[in-house]
Amino acid sequence: MRFKNGIEPGTSPGRLPLFVFLSLALLAARCLSPAASRAGGFDRNSAGTATAQFLKVASGARGVALGEAYSAMTDDATAMDWNPAGLIKVKKHSVSFMHAPYLAETFVDFFAYSETAGELGAWGMAYKYMNYGAIRKTDQAGVETGKFTPYDMAFSVGFATYITGFNKEPEERFVLGASGKLVRSQLLASDSTVSADIGILFPYFFENRFQLAMTAQNIMGSLRYDKTESPLPLILRLGSITRITDYFAVTADAVAARDNYPFLAMGGEFRAGIGRDADLFLRSGFNTRAISDLNGFRNLTFGTGFRYTLYAVDYSFSPFGELGSVHRLSATVNF
Repeated sequence: MRFKNGIEPGTSPGRLPLFVFLSLALLAARCLSPAASRAGGFDRNSAGTATAQFLKVASGARGVALGEAYSAMTDDATAMDWNPAGLIKVKKHSVSFMHAPYLAETFVDFFAYSETAGELGAWGMAYKYMNYGAIRKTDQAGVETGKFTPYDMAFSVGFATYITGFNKEPEERFVLGASGKLVRSQLLASDSTVSADIGILFPYFFENRFQLAMTAQNIMGSLRYDKTESPLPLILRLGSITRITDYFAVTADAVAARDNYPFLAMGGEFRAGIGRDADLFLRSGFNTRAISDLNGFRNLTFGTGFRYTLYAVDYSFSPFGELGSVHRLSATVNF
């Protein structure tokens, strides 16, 4: 499915999509405002109130290298973890895999597959797994009684479809995406729950160089360990992509998680053509998440990527100050 050029600036998106846009914009503004933070949630006082924090760990080295400002740009199978509406940009089929040693001897794996469904849109599936390593069990006297290996996992299935302008070009339409997910967490005890993500892509503006996106992730579900029950981390995103030239793009996301302060993320990607069938990418970004909670080099991200015909390999570097750094390597095949 290829996007065509030629959209006229100022194209009217229609009354219903305009109402949806205004409603979601007001919701995002409310959630991002200080008043909303004081009303409960979306502030520092809410830290520790949500479970399954692995759902916040970003998948795909490309999006991470852009400071995690990727909800409007995502165009392959990793859209399952950023914005399910982005599945609509998959041309035919897409497979993506990532392995990343994470902080404190943990690691995270991610696999996703997506394909188009003709004029109906596109669909995808994804699996995320985070392992926390072996942890010693001790009795009250401190004597080791064994070990256990906690982990978290999520399996999701999603779709994306056009919801307006069926007599218009694809890039002039609104796109709705949604996914359902099964989340399981294993400590000494275990629990499972179901949740969902919803995403919207807005029509392109300014000759296909600017696009907005909105997502709501983990909108329901909770996990219970013994007597304590905690909700999943609801995450709201308002994102954009601006293609300055055919070789340079800028992304930005305003992100509000129910269990922390809202933060801003921005990134830039430069593409250099290498011959006819290959591209080299240089990326960098930053975000303001937990900017006052860590010391040392942090909140900046860097990365690179290489694409040859159907194959792409991406790398990202994320420093976390005194906690260390995370290197991600992901591979994608679009065929």
